[in-house]
Amino acid sequence: MQTRWDHAFTIVELTIVIVVLAILATISVLGYNGIRENALGRTAQSDLEHAAAEMTREYQREGEFPSALPSDFKPSKDITLTVARAGAHPFYSIANPVQNGVLLAQICQDLINEGVGKGVNQGGVNTDYITGCGNWNHDSMQVTGWDTKKWDTPVTSQQLLDYANNFTVSGSWNKIQETVVKNFYTQLVERLLAQGGSFPIASFWDYWATPSNGGVMNQPLESNPKKIPYYCVEAKVTERPEIIWHVTEDLKIVEGAC
Repeated sequence: MQTRWDHAFTIVELTIVIVVLAILATISVLGYNGIRENALGRTAQSDLEHAAAEMTREYQREGEFPSALPSDFKPSKDITLTVARAGAHPFYSIANPVQNGVLLAQICQDLINEGVGKGVNQGGVNTDYITGCGNWNHDSMQVTGWDTKKWDTPVTSQQLLDYANNFTVSGSWNKIQETVVKNFYTQLVERLLAQGGSFPIASFWDYWATPSNGGVMNQPLESNPKKIPYYCVEAKVTERPEIIWHVTEDLKIVEGAC
């Protein structure tokens, strides 16, 4: 007489089933989050298109870009739109290579003064990661701070952007420094081009130079340059603060903050 055994799952089989179900659940969640993130990003971009059109209409009416969107302008649900900056920047007629370097130095200091070199660390402290621009010589410039960097001529835009995009820190406490550095150098490049400068930077000036000692003299920029209007509008997602897009006066919608 044969004995019949009822088949039952072993512990190993149950473990495999549980692991497979967990993997499938994780894939489903990740897939949903990805779809949701893409949808929110598209909504933010669509809102920015409408915001850009509104900024253009305001400029046509008033002759300048507004510092805020009209109160009756309503973004989509869960999207916040903010005019991060608006105004008019100078556009210089650069006459020689030294003036090109002078303009870069001026923009570098402008960014410092505006607080672009600052960032809030993990402890909630607003920290100066980039603190100054100086030590000018005809063949080099130096940006000082937590990671002081000397740049020898010729200075190209690609050098500055590569440094910005590849800069990393080892610890998490001041991870925001990476964002600060990227934003600072990106704006340095963009503003130079927007204000009449060009790359590469072939010369700065010798801080010690006088008309009689043979050094490269500082060449001041024109005192009354024409003005070019600008703006930057940011779109942020309330439930996903890491999703940020922006649009500028050139109507280009780009991922990231202004």
